[in-house]
Amino acid sequence: MTIFDPSETLFADDDASTLMVIFNHSRPRAHTPVFVCLPAMGVAASFYTPFAEALAQAVAGATVLADLRGQGESAPRARRGGRFGYREIVERDIPSLIASIVTQFPGRPIYLVGHSLGGQLGTLAAVHSAPGLAGLILVASGTAHHRVWPNALRWRASIAVQVIRLVAALLPWYPGRLLGFGGDQPRRLMADWSYNARTGRYRVSGSRIDYEEALNDIALPVLSLEIRADPVAPMGAATELLAKLASCAIERRQIDGVTNDAPWRRHFSWARRPDEVVAEITTWLRAQSRGANVECLEQAVV
Repeated sequence: MTIFDPSETLFADDDASTLMVIFNHSRPRAHTPVFVCLPAMGVAASFYTPFAEALAQAVAGATVLADLRGQGESAPRARRGGRFGYREIVERDIPSLIASIVTQFPGRPIYLVGHSLGGQLGTLAAVHSAPGLAGLILVASGTAHHRVWPNALRWRASIAVQVIRLVAALLPWYPGRLLGFGGDQPRRLMADWSYNARTGRYRVSGSRIDYEEALNDIALPVLSLEIRADPVAPMGAATELLAKLASCAIERRQIDGVTNDAPWRRHFSWARRPDEVVAEITTWLRAQSRGANVECLEQAVV
């Protein structure tokens, strides 16, 4: 039976609260995996409830849903003067979340599962949290760089990036709900996003860390699930993001998503009908387990 516990609350270093919802199909003290899911930009964590339940049940493990700062149940709001960017999320929120999960599920392998921007932010946060992680799982995730879009879409992506950048710079906050992209966001977060969208590189405002260099040093298993014909996260975007993880063992798989949806909707609708994604993740986990067992055996023989 699923244990649905909406009472767990994580506080980041600056007292910005984020609600954690845990779907637990594991027995006490089990060694089955725990998945920490990070949503796409502007999407509430509750949207991923069918995925979280299905994944926890499929592996007899646990899945944790947590809103990105400023989204869903998270307290800071762009419309209420919230001023934050990538730095607060990748250097405070996600590492605090991982530390809390490590305490709550001691000895359990923890996988960070990020969708779209959640995958990018999770990857950046792995610079700080890699020792506490067993791997990264990226779903429909890649850089926002407009130059990696297919030729037929590149000019549209370039115009969209410039419009979003201009709107976010001129208004007190970025009104993504009104524009239909990304949800309401503070200017600094959109400045971080826009820099990546223009250059393909990550520059985190206010941070002293060179994330482009730091990403090279992360050594984790990575699964990248890419939706065919996804206009929001095309294959080139995933390729550019994965190229930054030079020390990681990366496996890429293409999936169809919900084929009776329009291509742009497939970027999101897999979370509501998650069987294909869950199957790919469980297959990858079994392969990881077999590989670990072989390595242990080889070490024992030596």
